[in-house]
Amino acid sequence: MIQISILVFAALAYYFAVFLKNKRVGYSLTTIFIVLFVASIGLLVGNEYSHFGMEKVTNEKTFQIQTVKKGSNLLLYKPLGTSGKEKVYIYRTPATENAKKPDTTKADVNVTNKVQRGDSDIAKVDQKTTRWEYKNDFYAFLFNLSNNNNEFIKQTNTFKVGNDWLVLTTNQASQLAKKMKDKNVQAQMKQEGEAFVKKAVAQEMQANPSLTNAQQQQIIKKAQAQYKAQATKEIIASLK
Repeated sequence: MIQISILVFAALAYYFAVFLKNKRVGYSLTTIFIVLFVASIGLLVGNEYSHFGMEKVTNEKTFQIQTVKKGSNLLLYKPLGTSGKEKVYIYRTPATENAKKPDTTKADVNVTNKVQRGDSDIAKVDQKTTRWEYKNDFYAFLFNLSNNNNEFIKQTNTFKVGNDWLVLTTNQASQLAKKMKDKNVQAQMKQEGEAFVKKAVAQEMQANPSLTNAQQQQIIKKAQAQYKAQATKEIIASLK
């Protein structure tokens, strides 16, 4: 609306200055419309550069995420730029589980991504997005042609994953997958894993000889997971 008003005020100022026979009245009206023209320009510039008539609004939402690679608790990210400080995280949600392309965080310098580990069994993202929105319908109508409502300001994504999740770059994930397929690595992990589990069960049996078979199976399962996590971390540490 303000853009249309600028054109109207300019046209009226010109008309009254040129075509009105009563020059005294014409110049008076011209002055009024020039003032309105300049004021409208000021409002438009204020909206464009200082977000006049707008306010910052932050919306928060939390949604569940899934790993990109099925069968593994893996959160991937891709470093951006030469410094690698900016990162784009790659994940899926229940809604995009079978989609061709995974979800990603916004590639923007005003996007902050954090990762928090915990004991939670459900991986999720707490997302806070701040945008410029018009304070009321009057300002929205006044600047409706500016097309800047809901303009993005910043976003913070806090990924909350379990302690058993791995957070790797896409390059590290590819190298890790290749390592895990190596027969020598598989043989070594099998041998070391069996020894690790055997030792864990022996220690628990020594502390509590009356363990039931079901309890022993739980100990074995826990020890296997611990060894796999430990061995995987050692492999990751050796990657470039």
